[in-house]
Amino acid sequence: MKTRKTKTPKLKNEGNQELSLWFGLSYASFCVLPRVLMEAMPDKWQEQMAKLLFEWYNFYPNQPDLGTRVQITKNKKLIKTPDWIINYKYPDWEIIRKIRNENKKNKNS
Repeated sequence: MKTRKTKTPKLKNEGNQELSLWFGLSYASFCVLPRVLMEAMPDKWQEQMAKLLFEWYNFYPNQPDLGTRVQITKNKKLIKTPDWIINYKYPDWEIIRKIRNENKKNKNS
């Protein structure tokens, strides 16, 4: 008996499903990433992210003139934004390594 090789059909909204899975069961309407942490990512990641952001803005060239505001909370209470998050020009590598769960050997990767 001969068998036929069949390709598994690609789901039309596979990317949408992945994005929905990333958000999980949260009620989040936005994805907010601190610039200081994005700029501490490997160069290849930053290049890919920049391409995606340019693609986003090119896809929606007529976005409404609306602003957004980020509020930082800790234990469900509003707090002042920590300096290490705001100061992307002079990153606090000690905190970034701690967030990455790294030792002090890797400074800029």
